[in-house]
Amino acid sequence: MRHLAIIPAFNEEKNIGKTIESIASQTQPLTRLIIVNDGSTDNTGQLLENYAKKYSWIKIVHNKNKDPRSTGAKIVQAFNLGVDSENIENYDIISKFDADLEFPKNYFQKIISVFSADSALGLSGGTCIIMNNNDWKEEVISKNDHIRGALKSYKVKAFLQMNGLREFMGWDSADEFLLRYYGWKIKRIDSLQVKHFRHTNHLNGWVKTSKLNAKVFHNLGYGLLIGSISSIKRGLVYSPYIISGLVTWFFFILQYGNMVDKKLDPQVIKFIRRYRLSSIFKKYV
Repeated sequence: MRHLAIIPAFNEEKNIGKTIESIASQTQPLTRLIIVNDGSTDNTGQLLENYAKKYSWIKIVHNKNKDPRSTGAKIVQAFNLGVDSENIENYDIISKFDADLEFPKNYFQKIISVFSADSALGLSGGTCIIMNNNDWKEEVISKNDHIRGALKSYKVKAFLQMNGLREFMGWDSADEFLLRYYGWKIKRIDSLQVKHFRHTNHLNGWVKTSKLNAKVFHNLGYGLLIGSISSIKRGLVYSPYIISGLVTWFFFILQYGNMVDKKLDPQVIKFIRRYRLSSIFKKYV
């Protein structure tokens, strides 16, 4: 299978070398790696040019119009610059990776094997582990059927059917809902553990993180019931406990009445609500 990977990178001079070298040492090589230098102000751009000279399968795209670092939409915008620079129909698999990962040597081999084994598989990926108390441990921030935004691999046919990644907060949940809507399977491979050198939301305080999560709930079209339940769950899992859930719910209610700012088609939103309610019912009833 022909495998294309795209990595958005902003000020990653500390980690990007580890990511590239772990890709170069894979038992199953990539066909092409595109790294989007997303307006870096450190030495990332020069490092990437040096790596492109070292490895012929690397292509660098420079985005000189990048705003200061942010999450969500702008990361996907950078990824899409890479998509636009290549004819992705020439590939079987397209992956979106973060620039601060270190892959086990058999990562791509395993990804290709699961896609080869199931023609209905639309998305797969491993899990992220982070350094915690001098030990590498899984970073648990979502349920166990979710593929982290840091390491998503799509069948190109499925990627094209859902019209690629959406440029809004919550894109890495919207893609999974869209794939399920179109009948594709999703498979997380728990045994494939990838070192992640930056904690999720490490640049955000809990208030900003709560606000961002409320925006995600709104963008995914959660109704009042699902949005409220999801906010309560956040308050039970993330500190400051209870308060983080109440703040998330407050920001969600502020956006709930904005019916104009809808990111997904009504039929997809109906599917998402049915899917989430069904998941909640199965877990708690």
